[in-house]
Amino acid sequence: MTSSTPSLIQGSWLEALKALRANLLPGILLQFLMASMGAAYLWNPTARHFFEELAHLRSNWGLLFSFWGTSFASAIMPEALRLLLPRGRHMGSAGAGLGTRLLFGIPFWGVIGMQVDLFYRLQYLLFGPSDSIFVIMKKVLVDAFIYCPVLAVPQVVCILLWKDHGFTLQGFTNHTPARFYALKIFPVLMANWMVWIPLICIIYSLPSALGVPFFIVAQSFWVMVLTTLSSRSPQHS
Repeated sequence: MTSSTPSLIQGSWLEALKALRANLLPGILLQFLMASMGAAYLWNPTARHFFEELAHLRSNWGLLFSFWGTSFASAIMPEALRLLLPRGRHMGSAGAGLGTRLLFGIPFWGVIGMQVDLFYRLQYLLFGPSDSIFVIMKKVLVDAFIYCPVLAVPQVVCILLWKDHGFTLQGFTNHTPARFYALKIFPVLMANWMVWIPLICIIYSLPSALGVPFFIVAQSFWVMVLTTLSSRSPQHS
């Protein structure tokens, strides 16, 4: 077992580097867009009004806003975009049908959205409003280095792997827990850190009511970019 540890670490880093390279340009684009959104909120009255309206909707609808907003950004929007892309239409016809993908994607991403909403509320209860750099740092550290590696990334990787293998456990066979985390979860976690740590710095710097709306908008940009790339590249799955 000890002799395989170096090779496992090496394999994990190689997979992580591939994930980082694949997500570098989309991540930079998303970070630029989020920084632009944050600047627009601060200095553009029209943009401020738009995001404040989203915040009011989130306050009035509660978790339903998080559910349907995230579902729209992560399940409905990419399917609509895929229908507009020539190769995307062929990709969709090769796998599960549109109805099946939506039946899975809408509740899955909706629950993820509600979970993020509840996590942001928990952060507010633990640390209060983001009125100092120290509070923002605490929230970012808890988000990036506790919530993401322990719950957020592992659950998404496991559920999508389960779905991609026909809702069976075939994707989990021949892996010890350490090997599975190193080769399947850690590469995604590294890409997640690269893309989302700058984004949550922006999110936690804003009023708490804007956290979920900004997350949903960021999610929609992220999924839109990745859907476009996957529809153009024959190597993307």
